[in-house]
Amino acid sequence: MFWYGNYDGLSKPPTFDLEFDGNKWATVVTNTTSFTYYEMIYATKGDSISICLARTRDQEFPFISRLESLPLPDDMYPQMRRDMAWFIRYRYNYGADDRIIGYPDDKYNRIWEPQIPPGLDSVTANFTSLDETSVNVPPDSAIIKAVEASATDRINLSFGFDNVSHLDHVEMYFTEPFLETSETRSFNVTVNGSFVNTTTPEYQICTSVWANLQSIGTLDIQLVPTEDSTLAPIISAIEVYTVSQPLVIATTSQNDLDGLEEFIETFDQLKGWSGDPCLPNDTIWQWLNCSTNQPPRVTSIYLSGFGLQGYLPNFSQMDALEVIDLHNNKLSGEIPDFLGKLPNLRLLDLRDNDFSGCVPQSIIDNKQINYMIDENENSSCRKSKNAATIGSSIGSVILLALLVSCCYYCCCRGSKQTDPSPTESTVEFIPEPAPVPQVIVQQTVEVHQVVRNY
Repeated sequence: MFWYGNYDGLSKPPTFDLEFDGNKWATVVTNTTSFTYYEMIYATKGDSISICLARTRDQEFPFISRLESLPLPDDMYPQMRRDMAWFIRYRYNYGADDRIIGYPDDKYNRIWEPQIPPGLDSVTANFTSLDETSVNVPPDSAIIKAVEASATDRINLSFGFDNVSHLDHVEMYFTEPFLETSETRSFNVTVNGSFVNTTTPEYQICTSVWANLQSIGTLDIQLVPTEDSTLAPIISAIEVYTVSQPLVIATTSQNDLDGLEEFIETFDQLKGWSGDPCLPNDTIWQWLNCSTNQPPRVTSIYLSGFGLQGYLPNFSQMDALEVIDLHNNKLSGEIPDFLGKLPNLRLLDLRDNDFSGCVPQSIIDNKQINYMIDENENSSCRKSKNAATIGSSIGSVILLALLVSCCYYCCCRGSKQTDPSPTESTVEFIPEPAPVPQVIVQQTVEVHQVVRNY
């Protein structure tokens, strides 16, 4: 649940993404006048659930007012597939116009909004509790009130959705509010024109009718009286859910999760980062790049200018890393030896820090790593691979120049012995330019900041 209330004094209610276990849940659009809530039914895959708020707009910061998790019995909503999540879109307590029902009326704290559709009559049962109820256990207070069609007319209910195909799950709840021995009430239930069930409500008993169906745009429900019915159709409550996209099965590699946890525990600047760093793939952590493999791997770390201080932790288990950019911080101590042993590392940028000592031999010997360690005042050894390459090239030039000079001297001496007037000649060696250091520019787009584990 989200209630902005201008808590920051900026009168700028934010928009951000809501995620669970690496899956997109919803785009939260808050406002200054009312609360916004989201609810889902989800069969968790482990002992915990990760709920994340992902910043998707510049200068708009996620917040949360309330988070609840309540276990449901296994037999509730049996027609919902357990390998998907189900998002509530509509839940109405028909016939009521006074209050929203939640806990303690509903022990699972489902939100039942009061609703009296136009053209329907509000009805209240002549009892206050049910003798029997549906397997989904709707609260009695949501069932004893209902809406009824006039005379023997039908009931038409419409629910709007985006104009895209989606799978819906509908639960409708009925009871007979009055004990009438001389009257009968029965009606056919159709959803989007398809027959679902013929229903005869029973006094002081809650029965339910469900349907799973594919919809595009509006979901239409009709309750049409049967030929032998003497009473109009009636409905007490309804729930409409939409199924999620196929759920992510694999999370980010555990090696990467463990390595990132080392970063987060070591540096205060990273304390707010949690949840799955690579999923969903449109909200990867701002300072990372990830692969599209299953499970995804962290391939780049970009923490330049984050104000990191202290020693680098051991994150040697992150063996898919290709780029590590930690320049312009205040990192100190010796450069860890494990960096040179990361099998896929191509770029290591440690410039503008306070590292001491020499570059580990493992980094120097790794021919595939382009490393930069300039502007570390406490380090007195080799600064970068590029410097070593230039020095090697100059040394080769000097050796070649000496060799050419020697050859020239020998040739000139031989010529003077056979030619009394040799033509004066010179040999000029122009070394090839030293290789230009390769600069890799990685553009990162600020996407979000994640907050979770409330």
